[in-house]
Order: sequence, then structure tokens, then C-alpha cells
Amino acid sequence: MINCREYVRDDYQFLREMLFEAVFWSRKDDDRPLLEEGLSYDFTKHILVDFGDRKGDIAVIAEIDGSKAGAAFIRYWNDEMNIRGYISRDIPVLVIGVVGTYRHRGVGSILIESLKTAAIENGISKISLCVTKSNVAYHLYTKKNFKIVQDIESSYNMLWEAKGDTQY
Repeated sequence: MINCREYVRDDYQFLREMLFEAVFWSRKDDDRPLLEEGLSYDFTKHILVDFGDRKGDIAVIAEIDGSKAGAAFIRYWNDEMNIRGYISRDIPVLVIGVVGTYRHRGVGSILIESLKTAAIENGISKISLCVTKSNVAYHLYTKKNFKIVQDIESSYNMLWEAKGDTQY
């Protein structure tokens, strides 16, 4: 059974590991940087700086039989400092990662639903994300009511709005 809970500061290292999984999921082991190297790149090193200290920082952790299986978080960005999936400063961007051995077991789905619930509880009604067109997670996002708002070469920027989601 998959349980989801709120992020606590002791989960920070795991959140870093799941950020790494989210960014480098498609790379084979021989083409994949080590964790610290991958999180030191210009496009990754700023993503979790001071996570939990900024307004709107929300994360959830999925566990299976007491083991951490995945994490999802949202964070607000601005025009000067942002990540893939950024649409505007009033819409936080979703990042989600699942431990390799727990993929294709419903962890991502549970993480998204838990994060949407936490977002609404915190007054957040829109979430964006970026997904590579070849990523099988694209189908999960469409099932979870994310809509394509931008077609960017090999990726889509997608948006979820609570207003159009009958579950909320």
C-alpha cells in the first residue's frame, strides 16, 4: 500500500535524490552523472536552495511499507529565476520523482493527488509542469487533468487548474 505524507526537513536529502530522478530519469547508467554532479549543473543547482523557506514551497513523500518511494514538490519561480515548466510567477512548478524500483506501481498518481490536495489547502489552484514528449508520464499527467499550454520542441508545458478538475 502506498502512503503519502507531508514533507519534513529530514526528507531534504531524499527530495534531492528525487529531483535527480526527475531530471535524469531517461539516461542510461553509463550516461548518467553521479548525484552530486548532476545537482551541481547550472540548470539544477538552484532548484532546492532553501526549500521550505519560501512561500508556496510544498512537498509530499510517498512510502511503501515504510520505505520512501517517491516525492513531488511545487515551488514558485519568477521571470529571472525559474525552471522548465515555468509559465508565470503566480503558478508554481511541479517536480516529481519516483525511485526506479517503485515505478509503474501507482506512486506518481498518488503523489500528484496528494500534492494537488496540499496545494488547494494552501490556496494554490494552478500548477504547471514540463514533460518530455517521449516520457510515459505524459499520459499520467493528462489523466490527472493537466492540459498542454505550450508545445516546446521536444517537451510540453502543462497546466492543472482546480477550477476545471471535478475532483476538487
